[in-house]
Amino acid sequence: MPQVNINTSYTRQDPVTAPPPAGGGIGNNPQFAAFLGTARVNTFRNQVSLSQVLFAGFRIIDGIRLANINVNAAEEEYRKTRQEVVFNVSNAYYNTLKAYQLVEVLKFSLKQAEIHLEQSKKFEKAGTGLKVDVLRANNQLINVQMQLSQAINNYEKAKKSLNLVMGRAIDTPIEMNLKPEIPDIDLDENKFIKLALDNRSELRQLKIKKEIDEILVTIQSRTTWPTISANLSYNLTDQAVVNGNAVNIQNLNYGINMNWPIFDGLLTQAKVQKAQNTVIQDQISIDQLQQSIILEVKQNILDLQEAKERMIMASESIKLAEESLRLSKIRYDSGVGLNIEVIDAQNNLNQAKSNFINAEYDFNINKVKLYKAVGIDI
Repeated sequence: MPQVNINTSYTRQDPVTAPPPAGGGIGNNPQFAAFLGTARVNTFRNQVSLSQVLFAGFRIIDGIRLANINVNAAEEEYRKTRQEVVFNVSNAYYNTLKAYQLVEVLKFSLKQAEIHLEQSKKFEKAGTGLKVDVLRANNQLINVQMQLSQAINNYEKAKKSLNLVMGRAIDTPIEMNLKPEIPDIDLDENKFIKLALDNRSELRQLKIKKEIDEILVTIQSRTTWPTISANLSYNLTDQAVVNGNAVNIQNLNYGINMNWPIFDGLLTQAKVQKAQNTVIQDQISIDQLQQSIILEVKQNILDLQEAKERMIMASESIKLAEESLRLSKIRYDSGVGLNIEVIDAQNNLNQAKSNFINAEYDFNINKVKLYKAVGIDI
C-alpha cells in the first residue's frame, strides 16, 4: 500500500529591541529587518509526500505467504494443546473413577470381614471354633480397614488432581458419572495409520515448518533482486513579514528510485545454502516423526486389545471368586470348612475385582490414547 505523510509547521519570530537605523535606507527594508530579527515574521511550512513500492523482488508477496502459513501453524498448535487437555482431563477422570471403585470394593469387603469375624466369635463362644480363627478374622478386618483408608486417601487426591487439570479450585465438589462412555472405534490398523499421518498436529506443524523454510529459501535467493519505488512530494512555504511583503514558495517533486545490490560477496548464496540445509533437516524430522506415529498407533491398538481381553478374563475371575467365597462360607457355617478358606476366598474376590477395575481403566485410557494418537477429537 502507498505511504502518505503530511508534515506541517508554523513558526513565529517576534522582533528584538534594537536602535532605529541611522539615515534610513536599507535599514528600513522589511526583508532586511526580518533578517536582522527586528521585524515580526510568520512562517508556515507544509509538505505532503507519497511513496509507493512498485517492485520489491517479490519479497512482499513472499512475506504475506509466510504470515498466512504462520497463522496455520498457530491453529495447529492450538489444536494440539486442545487434544492434550482432553487427554489429561480424561486420564484424571478415569483415575478418579478407578479410585472410587476400589473404595467401593473395599467397603463391601469390610462388611464381609465384619460378618466373618462375628461368625468366628460365635463359633468360639459355642465351643465349635478356635481362638486362632477369631484372630485370623480380626487380622483380616484390620488389613481391609487399612486398605480402605489408603484407598479413600487416593480417591481424595485423585479428585483434587482432576479439579486441577480442569482449571478449577482443587476442593470443588465432584459427582462422578460411574459409566462414562467413549465411542467405540473399529480397530482397523491401516485406517488408523492413514488418519494419524493426516491429522496429527505435530506432523502438520513439521510440514508447515518445512513449507516456511522453503519460502525462506526463496526469500533469501531474492536478496539481490532490485527494489523499485516511486515518490511524489508537494511543498508549500509561506513567509509573511509584518508591515512588509509576503513570500509564497510552492514546488512539486516526483521521481522513481531503484536499488539493485549487484554483488554482495556471495552472502546471498551462503544464506540460501543454509536455508536449503534446514529444509533437508525438516524432511528428515518429518520421516522420523511419521515412523514414531505409526509405532504409537500400532502399540495403542495392541494395548487396547490386551486390556479388553483382561476385562473379559477378570469378569470371569470375579464369577469364579464369588462362587468360591459362597461355597467356603457354606462349608465354614456348616462346620466342615476352615476359617482360612473363607479369608483366602475373600482376598481372591477382592483381587479379582481390583483386576477388573484396572483392566477397565486401561481399556478406557487406551481408547483415549488411540484417539490422541490418531489425532482426532473424542
